[in-house]
Amino acid sequence: MNVVGFVTALPAEARTLVRQRVRFDELVELPGGHRLIVSGAGPTHAENAAARLLEHKVDALISWGCAAALAPSLNAGDLILPDHILAPDGNRHAVCPEWHERVRKTLAPALRISTGLLLGSPEIVANAAEKQLLHVTKGAVAVDMESAAVASLATAQGLPFLAIRAIADPAGMNLPNSVIAAVDSRGDVKLPKLLGHALARPAEFIALARLGKSFYAAANTLRRVAHRLGPEFSFMPSADG
Repeated sequence: MNVVGFVTALPAEARTLVRQRVRFDELVELPGGHRLIVSGAGPTHAENAAARLLEHKVDALISWGCAAALAPSLNAGDLILPDHILAPDGNRHAVCPEWHERVRKTLAPALRISTGLLLGSPEIVANAAEKQLLHVTKGAVAVDMESAAVASLATAQGLPFLAIRAIADPAGMNLPNSVIAAVDSRGDVKLPKLLGHALARPAEFIALARLGKSFYAAANTLRRVAHRLGPEFSFMPSADG
């Protein structure tokens, strides 16, 4: 049986695959014998997690979690199954086409899917104007901080790779300043710092509520993906194609 390794940035994203609470850097066994590591945000953390998964003999890699929309047509909760990932260094990484198509066909009857270009970023893309610029200049429909690093390692090792991402903030949404102020280098939001920042700026609570609603939509989509694909994730092509 093929073993899939999942890299996800945050514990909240991991909860869409497994019910238990998961800590950063923890290796978790998933149903079907697959494995998960919560890497923390950003390409370096994602690359390190993917490398650890390779040490545990996974046969393929999936970058799993949320993304920010760059295309204005995308809504919170829309699913991104990119066919290519554009890395910050300009390299384009293709996903495994046969695996991608099987997953797309399985999910298409139930979910709204975009297969456009996913952009990798070394930092948070926080405001609507920056998202619009990246959409125009890069031609990408969405952006995240981890998929390009996982794709690069998978390409180097000759392993099948997919990115499965749900939109957590639409293109027109500015991330609340309180979130930017409270997030640490791993993407973990420090609640006391967030509340202190928001209490000094009460309008932030409206923005936080909107972001929470969008993240809930994204997490619900990821749970639906996991349920529809099933614990075996048996849509991976065989080694002989």
